[in-house]
Amino acid sequence: MAIQKLQTRPSTPRPSTLHSQTSLLPSSSRLLPIKTTQILTPPVSKGKQRAPAPPTPRTKALGSSQPAPSTQPQPTQPPVQPPTGNTPGATLPAIHHPPAPGPPAAPPPAPAPPPPVVAAPMVQANTPYLVGTAPKLYDGQGNKALAFWNILKNYFMVNEDMFNTDHKKVASALTYFKQDTPTGEWASNRMATAIAAQPTHYEMWQAFKDAFKAQFIPPQTELEALSKLHATPQGSREFNEWYQEWSQHAHHANVDENTKMFTFRNALNGAISNKIASQSPQPATLAKLVECA
Repeated sequence: MAIQKLQTRPSTPRPSTLHSQTSLLPSSSRLLPIKTTQILTPPVSKGKQRAPAPPTPRTKALGSSQPAPSTQPQPTQPPVQPPTGNTPGATLPAIHHPPAPGPPAAPPPAPAPPPPVVAAPMVQANTPYLVGTAPKLYDGQGNKALAFWNILKNYFMVNEDMFNTDHKKVASALTYFKQDTPTGEWASNRMATAIAAQPTHYEMWQAFKDAFKAQFIPPQTELEALSKLHATPQGSREFNEWYQEWSQHAHHANVDENTKMFTFRNALNGAISNKIASQSPQPATLAKLVECA
């Protein structure tokens, strides 16, 4: 029995073996102190980004090559609770209500009507325009020369605002001569002479009139017209009928105003002549004599 008890008793470990097993675990008296290091963060200027959260401090054991993980908990800030009416000293936030809608805006006023257009009529009123009928192209026949000249002179007179200089009258008159005729050649030569001058210069109106008469009105034409002017009395004829014939002879005779007035008085019948003689004052122009008759 004693032998069996000895066999069943647990064997006592060997001192060397026990020492090798317990040396693997560090003793509490051998633990090295722990140093805590912290990385400084630069200050953050106002108005820029928020500073990053401070890094977790790392622990480093003296005598160890690897840093030990930190087990220190990070401080947390409690969430900010909005103030309520029950909190003493708290101020309620201002509530902004949208403005109440006002009355609808009045529609914009209608545009004013455009002013009446008056510029065009004013320009038209100030711009001279031709009136009357221009003479037909003259072909050089002697029996038509005086009629052509009288129509041309009358046309320039009623449009005196347009033909207000001798230069314009002569330059325009030369365009009323028929081309491809000796008359047209005569007018073309006078145009060439005026244009060749530097500057362009047309002759005076009276000089042009004398040249026209010398070229196209035969001398006997005026003599015959003057003879008929004295030899055409009114007699018993109606005044209007007689005056139409007599005025044609007066135009062709190419006499001055006084000669026309003298022959006119002599050609009237006695009743009309006495009527004019009783007028006071006496008519001073042929037009006034015709009006009094």
